[in-house]
Amino acid sequence: MARGGKPIIPTGGTAQRIQDQRNRSTHSIPLDKLIPYHRENVNGNPIFRDYSQDKLEQLANSLERDGQVENIIVFPSEQQPGMYEVLSGKQRTRAARLVQQKHPERSTLNATILDLQAVKANTFALGDLTYVLTNVHRRDQLLISELGMAFEMQFQAEKHQGKTAKEGKDTLTQLAEQNQTSPSFIKCARQFIPAIAIPEIIALADSGSIPVSAASQTLTRMNKATQRGLIELLRQASEPEELSSYCKKKLTTAALRALKETYDTRVAAAEDPESNVLTREDVAFLFADTKPKTVFKAPTKKALQKVIPEQLWGDQKAASEYLVKAMEELKRYKEKYGEL
Repeated sequence: MARGGKPIIPTGGTAQRIQDQRNRSTHSIPLDKLIPYHRENVNGNPIFRDYSQDKLEQLANSLERDGQVENIIVFPSEQQPGMYEVLSGKQRTRAARLVQQKHPERSTLNATILDLQAVKANTFALGDLTYVLTNVHRRDQLLISELGMAFEMQFQAEKHQGKTAKEGKDTLTQLAEQNQTSPSFIKCARQFIPAIAIPEIIALADSGSIPVSAASQTLTRMNKATQRGLIELLRQASEPEELSSYCKKKLTTAALRALKETYDTRVAAAEDPESNVLTREDVAFLFADTKPKTVFKAPTKKALQKVIPEQLWGDQKAASEYLVKAMEELKRYKEKYGEL
């Protein structure tokens, strides 16, 4: 995914609307009139982490030395009249306040002020999109949970605008193009948000303790009761070993797939799937010395004939080309819609 450079927001469609707003005149806003975007929190936590103190001081030193290079983006706050909510530039605002401590006269930042009514229209669609796109394209090394919450906010903003597919592209494909990534990655990241995954699993994904792609298709597809029960079993087994390192060793891609198969079997037989959880016996293989093995079995001729058109049975080359093309189509389908 691209980071830095210009344009920060790709042109075209919704992004062009944001760019049009940004081309408005520049205003000098006092630092004490700048406040965070009121929709930046999910479950009480900001979607994007604040810079560490070291990184913030580096930004402040650059701002002190070189001055402000680019406008921040704000709009008049409806909730706090006289104040301006920051859509792009929260960290620069924090850094400017550090500079102000050394240079009291440097008490303002140049800002592009967006129209309040445009920002709040369609359940703050333009505000959310500006906030997400400018942060995603400016920042490096975002956590999977930050991207997940950002993509979810962006997805919902597009939805609130009542948009329909354009030029044969669905919303997910449009979002992928705006963020310069793939639809499958956006689907994967959106699994690691509080509405879907419990905090412990989100933390494991952020720390790299579980294979994110596999976990998005397995752990986060289980109900939260199962997620909590599994983490508790792993926590008990990991003592005195740290949970994250234990999970990195035990929750391999093969193990996660085996867990999902066991879970699906339990859910299919349960009267109340939402309250169904895995037992220690169900996941005993996680605590054994051996790891679950994925055994590849070559398909039989009879099995192949079920998926290859009969007119190709006598032409090995044509049958092989048909299978290759079918696998490519399946891959594209999974990238767009996930598992079958």
